[in-house]
Order: sequence, then structure tokens, then C-alpha cells
Amino acid sequence: MDVAILVLDIQKGFISDNARMPVAKHQIEPMLEKVNRMIAQADSIGIPVVYVGNEFEPKQVIANFLTKKSALKGSEGAELDERLVRVNNHYFAKNKSNAFSNSELVSYLKAKEVKNIVIVGLFAEGCVAATALDSIRRKFTVTVVGDAVASVSDSKREKSLKYLGTKGVAIRDSSQVFDKILN
Repeated sequence: MDVAILVLDIQKGFISDNARMPVAKHQIEPMLEKVNRMIAQADSIGIPVVYVGNEFEPKQVIANFLTKKSALKGSEGAELDERLVRVNNHYFAKNKSNAFSNSELVSYLKAKEVKNIVIVGLFAEGCVAATALDSIRRKFTVTVVGDAVASVSDSKREKSLKYLGTKGVAIRDSSQVFDKILN
């Protein structure tokens, strides 16, 4: 199978009750429900699930300022949220918004012969957008699951999804993703 799901930044620093840089509270549970269902479904049919998380170094002053030190490497905020279903240990840290900034992720996807990337997670206007756009640049077919991404507001999420759609990213509902990709 040439598909992989990238689960981006579902970390305590963004979705826990005491998150330093939280997404919109009302988006968290519905997003987690969709992401966890997709992870279980992907795992059951042999689609690799890849977890990616922000881990900013203390010396990354600007990144830490912009993210309110929400995902400082080694901090609780950088940990994946305990409500996220984990089916493996395929985890890649990043210290930039684009998941492909980690060359080990790129090598992993090449080794698996992945051609189709499905993106879920946080933040629609940040890491999701950066990773999706770089996926296209790298010649992947990319799908962002609109009801399985979150943002600081509904309007930012919708604006980001609309923008990505104009750039060649397929925007799908979680109930459609596997049907569209596998058929």
C-alpha cells in the first residue's frame, strides 16, 4: 500500500486543559474522535500511521516565543496527548512547522514507498498547511482531512482548508478518506 497517515502535533501543549497555545476547545473532542477512528481503521488495513510532534530547542527563541513555549523539547507540552490512540512507535520530532524538516521522516516514507499522504492534526493554518504544501512540492498526492484537523478558530480552519484546496490538496471528510484513496 502506498498510503501513510501523518498525525501532526496532537500534543499536550496544544489540547490539554492547561495548554499554553490551545486550539479552539470545541474542536478538540470531535477532532480526536475522527483522528482516533482513522488511526484504528488505517492500522487494521495495514496503512502506516506516523506520529509527528513539535519539539523546539530552548535556543529557538522565536519559535518558542510564537508558540508560548508550548512544545519545548523535553517538556510535558511536547508529549503526545494521552487521548491519542497509539498503534506503533513511528514518531518523528520536528522543530519547524513542516514535518518534512525531519529527514528521518522523509527516509521512512521513501522506504515504505509512500506516494499518498493523509494529514490530520494541528494547526490547520500552521503545521498542517506547511506539511501539505511541501507534500505537493515533493510530488506526493496529499489529502487533508477537514474534520480531523483543528485550529484556534473555526474561521481560521475553514480559511486554511479553502486555501489548501486551491493549491491542489484534496480536502476530504474522515468518512470518505479511505474510500477515495483505496479505490
